[in-house]
Amino acid sequence: MEGQEKRKLEVTLITGRSIYQGTYKESGKFGRDYAEEASTCYMDEEDAAALGVREGDPVRITTPFGSLVLRAKVLKEKRNKGIVFVPYGPWASMLVSPETHGTGMPSLKGIKATVEPAPGEEPLGLEELLRQAYGQRKPGGPVVPS
Repeated sequence: MEGQEKRKLEVTLITGRSIYQGTYKESGKFGRDYAEEASTCYMDEEDAAALGVREGDPVRITTPFGSLVLRAKVLKEKRNKGIVFVPYGPWASMLVSPETHGTGMPSLKGIKATVEPAPGEEPLGLEELLRQAYGQRKPGGPVVPS
């Protein structure tokens, strides 16, 4: 996009269960179906068009708490302009505050965010995402800080 202004859109991020994320996690969080669903960003068709984003394109979601590349899922029905949805999972967890304000549950909805095209980038796989967020894995052991 050299010579062009980089397109970026201010949005509100919400996270939550999706029927697919909930179903796929039952067959294993390291499975391909779960990873594909949980690393998806659902977005309004008009918002996607404004960014030049098509179904399956990589997009970067940035919040005050983190920034990740996810795959766009463009909604043609039940759309909500200015809202992006990321299914619960490790990817969504990297975009919300870990602060629980004494409740034990972080705020998972209504988070100010930006979304922008991320051509040539790919969402991190689950193991790499966890490694970057929490540290290296000891052979045969748990993930430990670097």
